[in-house]
Amino acid sequence: MGRVYRRAKTSLLVAGCGLGALWIAYAQQAKPIDDAALKDAAKTGEEWISYNLGWSEQRFSPLNQINANNVSHLGLAWTSDIPAAQGRPQNRQEGTPLVHNGVMYSIAPWSVVYAVDAKTGKEVWHQDPDVNQQVWQSRICCGVVNRGIALYQNKIIAPVVDGRLRALDSATGKLLWEIRVSPDNMAYTITLGPRVIKGGKIIIGVSGGEYAVRGFFAAYDADTGKEAWKFYTVPGDPSKPFENPALAEAAKTWSGEWWKIGGGAPVWGGIAYDPDADLVYVGTGQPGPWTEVSRGPGDNLYADCILAVRGGTGQLVWHYQTVPGDDWDFDNIADLMLADLKINGSNRKVIMQAPKDGFFYVLDRYTGELLSADPWVTVNWASGVNLKTGRPVVNPEARYGKEGVNVMPGPGGGHVWPPMSFNPTVGLVYIPSTIGQPYNYAANPDFKPTPTDIGPSGRGQMNMGTTFAGRGGGGGRGAGGGRGATPPPPGVDPAAVAAGRGGPAQAVPTPPASPESPDLPRIGPTGRGNVLIAWDPIAKTERWRGLAAGFNQGGTLATGGNLVFSSVNTRLLAYRADTGEQILDLQTGLTQMGPPMTFMLGGKQYVAVAGGPPAPPAAPGGRGGGGRGGPGPEAPAAPGLPSRMVTLVLDGKLPLPGAATAVSAPGR
Repeated sequence: MGRVYRRAKTSLLVAGCGLGALWIAYAQQAKPIDDAALKDAAKTGEEWISYNLGWSEQRFSPLNQINANNVSHLGLAWTSDIPAAQGRPQNRQEGTPLVHNGVMYSIAPWSVVYAVDAKTGKEVWHQDPDVNQQVWQSRICCGVVNRGIALYQNKIIAPVVDGRLRALDSATGKLLWEIRVSPDNMAYTITLGPRVIKGGKIIIGVSGGEYAVRGFFAAYDADTGKEAWKFYTVPGDPSKPFENPALAEAAKTWSGEWWKIGGGAPVWGGIAYDPDADLVYVGTGQPGPWTEVSRGPGDNLYADCILAVRGGTGQLVWHYQTVPGDDWDFDNIADLMLADLKINGSNRKVIMQAPKDGFFYVLDRYTGELLSADPWVTVNWASGVNLKTGRPVVNPEARYGKEGVNVMPGPGGGHVWPPMSFNPTVGLVYIPSTIGQPYNYAANPDFKPTPTDIGPSGRGQMNMGTTFAGRGGGGGRGAGGGRGATPPPPGVDPAAVAAGRGGPAQAVPTPPASPESPDLPRIGPTGRGNVLIAWDPIAKTERWRGLAAGFNQGGTLATGGNLVFSSVNTRLLAYRADTGEQILDLQTGLTQMGPPMTFMLGGKQYVAVAGGPPAPPAAPGGRGGGGRGGPGPEAPAAPGLPSRMVTLVLDGKLPLPGAATAVSAPGR
């Protein structure tokens, strides 16, 4: 199933840095990607073999050949045209490439997997899984994207947006096995990058919270694709036996008949793994429908949680819920990051997260004890978090009914999926953030949920229970509004809404905040827009601020060269990791870029980032089918041009004529 192509076109940007040595042939004896390799992946950083480089998910490479003193000499090493799915090119690139044994592997929209020579960019193979685009377009909330693949032994572990999981031969792209993770009769999708933990278990979760399907994540054997265990994040029908005791407890926190449409809590973002404790950490999404007016009161476990489960069995060890009874789409799916920090004089093994709700969380990763929770962006839905109970102190006026309320952060969140990074030497976390942008929430009093069982060929119908800026109609159709031109909220793809209604996609504006809503008291840093915030998790304060991309694109990379790279629309920026001084502003010639990464090959360090084709001159703005998390301006790409992978190296050529500029400016 699917097609393998050899030597097809690809576009990618890669930059590198050299020491004057000749390139050394990479076709040496390949070291297998086994448990030991994954455990040590972040120690040297020479290869990039998992989504955020290592199991701790810090996205920190110790490579320092490219550094704060020479990064201004960064230039083009090669580009490669990214293969598109048959019949439906997509420009947005959200995947992080992987590099092993001199080959770069990545994934494009519609789940096309490709491999290129990491020295030259020449394509080795690519594989199209043949997704039924007509059916699945309406079932994808927030962009036809996949954010990553995994490597294990001689296999590429590749998700397919329609709910399949595949293993491909890394040398040829040949299909080795394929299984279905989620049923094809519901609006489940997979946009998450899989992770492989010790023992060759693949951890993968599902998207679909706007459709209120029942969330879950599961482990599969890398050799065979056989399911090892599954953990549902929402309890099922209470008249039937629960899958495990944890779900029986969770059922006590729900009301009404949530199981009839599922309950939400998808798993489409943060995952981390501690091999010493054999603990898999997973972030879960919002409950469905969005508002308790439609679903009934209650904490709604295990929505908006960090879950710690045993890797060998899938049994719950502890949980922490950031937003009990979430009314604001505050998915808790942002990066989960493991670190060792000295807190109050004691060395603590912690897990850190900066999710959509605007608070930066630090917990003991073995017990789930909350150590700190502080606003790193402006927040008005809560006045703080009680460290004794672990619960937020919710502002009662932030709970809304049919009258709208302006809340910050909005459903775009303070931070969603674009990866943050951590420099353990400097001690700062670098978060691509959105600050100071409220959103007007209102419940739809006429909401009627639509069935989630739509059959193998049915159109997805969202079950959100909200209206937008006080407008919209009834039922669960579209994005929760009714017919007409009511815009979806940040993160919901207009194309998916239109497909669900049977109409064409239309670009729509983000609804403005309602001036009649009460002005809720605010806490946290101030500002407005998309910013890169360097956060000190021990001092619990911001150290510096730079530029970041919108909700749906970009991400960061920290390196041992005292650098933080940030993808910002068409530009690749670099900052000094300690002070925030901006020292690079490189126009890549790309749009809608994904996260940057780095690797070493033949004695040279490279930086790579993927993106869509450049926009035509004076192109009108608009919203495309971006990834989940918010609106973000997206000028249409020039017709007929491919997306590209770009690789950069020191003293390389400029990416495009007149496209590169090195600047030095204050981080703020």
